Amino acid sequence: MKQDNIIPKTDTDVILNKSGYDLFEEYLKMIEFANFNFNNYILDLATGTGRASSVLSRLGYKVITGDFNYKMKEESEKRITKEYLNKILFVQLNMENIPFYNDSVDNIICLNTIHELENPLKCLIELFRIYSGKGKMLIADFNLSGFNIMDEIYKQRYGNIHSRGKLDNNQLLKILNNNSFVIKKIECSLNSGFLIEGKLYA
Repeated sequence: MKQDNIIPKTDTDVILNKSGYDLFEEYLKMIEFANFNFNNYILDLATGTGRASSVLSRLGYKVITGDFNYKMKEESEKRITKEYLNKILFVQLNMENIPFYNDSVDNIICLNTIHELENPLKCLIELFRIYSGKGKMLIADFNLSGFNIMDEIYKQRYGNIHSRGKLDNNQLLKILNNNSFVIKKIECSLNSGFLIEGKLYA
């Protein structure tokens, strides 16, 4: 990734950096571990503040990124920066009903999203429905250390703790094992990542 193009940081990124953590470095580590094919686009779900798309675009990938609405689009564009927006296509979508055909997407990335979902199981079913099994799918979420660190940040900023969601990483792994040929795990300080290759058909 080009070091001369620094990705703008959120307040959360700044606080994490002061504590010795860097989500951008973790995203970079997991994406490099995945080693996606540069010839195919990557579907990034969900856009959020654009952290994953910022890293992917700087690595040279073409990205389709989607979220429930466009509320964060302006913020994510600032983070991606004008130089890399030509590599990004923004779409509005609901992860419970993703507007792609069955088996039509080779490469998918879903980082720090599962814990935010109201119905994570339904969303995972949708991910496997659209995933072709020909490329790779990288799913990652905060591990226990990550959630504990985020709790401290949320207590400082909002007076409450960070949502842990409805599906922990052990439950997530069981679901992935039931749908995938190969799963490789990568551990970071704040995240547990699962790289899926191939899929099992019902």
